[in-house]
This record gives sequence, structure tokens and C-alpha cells, in this order.
Amino acid sequence: MKLSVPFIPDEKYTDFLKNKTLNIESIYFSLHSGQVLDSRLRFKETGLHELSKGLQALGSVKKYCLLNSRFIHPGLYNDKLFLNQVLDKLEFLVSHSTITGIVFSDAYFLNAMAATKRDVISCLEAVPGINCMIDSSQKAVSFFEIIEQTGFKLPGKIVLDRSLNRNLKQLEKTGNKIKQQYSPIKIELLANEGCIYYCPFKFAHDAQISFSNLRITTDKTLRTNQRIGCHAHFFKTPENFLKSPFIRPEDMDRYKGMADSIKLCGRTLGINFLFNCIEAYIKKSYKGNLFNLMDAAYWLSDLYHIKNKNLDPGFFNTLTGCTKDCKRCNICQDLFIKTAKKKSLEIKNYKDCL
Repeated sequence: MKLSVPFIPDEKYTDFLKNKTLNIESIYFSLHSGQVLDSRLRFKETGLHELSKGLQALGSVKKYCLLNSRFIHPGLYNDKLFLNQVLDKLEFLVSHSTITGIVFSDAYFLNAMAATKRDVISCLEAVPGINCMIDSSQKAVSFFEIIEQTGFKLPGKIVLDRSLNRNLKQLEKTGNKIKQQYSPIKIELLANEGCIYYCPFKFAHDAQISFSNLRITTDKTLRTNQRIGCHAHFFKTPENFLKSPFIRPEDMDRYKGMADSIKLCGRTLGINFLFNCIEAYIKKSYKGNLFNLMDAAYWLSDLYHIKNKNLDPGFFNTLTGCTKDCKRCNICQDLFIKTAKKKSLEIKNYKDCL
């Protein structure tokens, strides 16, 4: 099964991906614009020509531009200058780097771009982002109907909500229904987010990122999560991480027939994280600390070491078959005690923090 991976315009990382193209279904990347349009906190600015050069180096690999912020400033929906600047950049990338489409979460923004009547719109797939949380065929159809009305191409793939990773019957039913209605669409699953199962903080967290990117407030998401959010939750009950709907490299093939590709995240963690993570999923095997492959839970790698191989055999069947009725069960707690080792406090070298 091929991978969908982040793209960062870094020469060393680009060369790495060039050597892995047989294993890569697609890449996704930030536009790195002054107005942050993707769902992560502001990145270092990158010139359009530098970005395009890196994308060109990856040849025929499918390329998707992230315009998937939870929301943008409402005034921008009617700002023709702003909308045309965004579409100018997309037009440049279509002509110079043959990008495939965009990833969106804000349907207002999709309609606003469509209202410009620019020709480039008909050249681009509009792919609902993972944070649209599509967990049923009916929800997928609702998004597809909006996309069809805009003039964007229907997506060639759809990323289903991470909750379905641990609900195989619903995953198979949902994927099959979508494919029956919208053949030849492909199904993709997110493997390594590592956040709370059905995270109660998700919508507010995404909104806070948007607020920060709009300069409405300074970024306080990390501090908030450490004090009263997901970090605090996992710090208190680290065994609940095992309930998170991640997919281990060893378990990728379990999804054959239910998914066509696996998406990896973690672009804010830097290229060394991505080197390690992508290699593990290509090899479908990892001997290190499982936390070192996770995006949202990566910080736990400073506190605990879960030897990934110690989860075999039986991890997949146990966690996908469980009732999630945690008050009546201690499987995750027992498994965490068995496989996780608490680490001693360690001061990292400065270079390892970059």
C-alpha cells in the first residue's frame, strides 16, 4: 500500500522523497503564504519558485496544496484581490509543477474561490481534509455535492475519519458505499496522528490555530493543551494512548481491500522525524519507540519508550475488536505497563531540538 506524505521544500528531504517515489501515492504541502490557509500554525515563508522547484523534482507523484484551515477571516470571502492572489499561485503551480488539487476544510472558502470563475478551478481536484471527519458515506456525498456545484474536480481520493481505523466493519461499509457511488475514487486512512480517540478538544484546538494564524491572539495552543487539554489527559493516563486510532507500520496490510493508501502526518516536527517515519511505513516494520512515529503524541517519547515490537502479536485484533468500554476493562493499562518503560529526565542537545 502506497503512502501520502508531507512535502517540505528542503533539498535534503526532496532528494529523500525522489528515491521513494515508487512507495508514494501523493504528497501534500503548504502554500506558505502570508495569509496562512492551512490547518497548522504559521510556517517560515517559502518563495513560490522554491516551492515549485521542489515539487517539480518529484515528477508524476500526485501533489495537493493545503488550503484546509478550519476558517479564514470572513472578510476574505469577498476580497477579490486576496482570492485572485491565491488562485494566481495555484495557477502557477498547475503550469509549473502539475499539482493535482487542493485540500480544503472550509466550504465557504471553496465557494468563494469558485465565485471568481477562474479557469484554473476546473483543473484542480477539491479534496475534503481529514478534519472534515468524514465517517459515513452520507457525509461524503454531502461534500461531493458541494464540490460538484463549484466547478472543481471531484476528488480522486478521500481521507476517512481516523475513528474508522478501529472500526473495521464501519470502515469497510463506508468505503464500499462511497466507491459504489463515486467510482473510481480511492480511500485513504491517516495512520500516525496519535491523538485522543474521538478527541473532545479537536474542534476548539483547530479554531485556536485559526485564531492564531489570523493574529487575533498569540499562539497559546501548546500551553493550553499542556494545562487542560490532550497533553494533560495523556500525562495523567498515558495508557489511553493505546486507544488512539493509529495504524502501526506492521498493520498496514490489515487494511488491504478497505483502503488504497495510508497518509502520514508530522510536517511540523521536521525532516528527521519524517525520514524515520516514512522509512518505517515503507518497510512495514519498526523496532524503535512507537511514540517516535506519532505526530500529536510525539512529546510522549521524552517520557516513555514503547518498544513497538513488544506489541506483537495480537495488538491489532485486540484493539480493533474491543468495546471501548474502558471502565469495565483494563487491557490498555495492562498492555502499557507491560510494554512501556518510563524514561529518566534527559537534557537534549540543542541541535536535536531543531
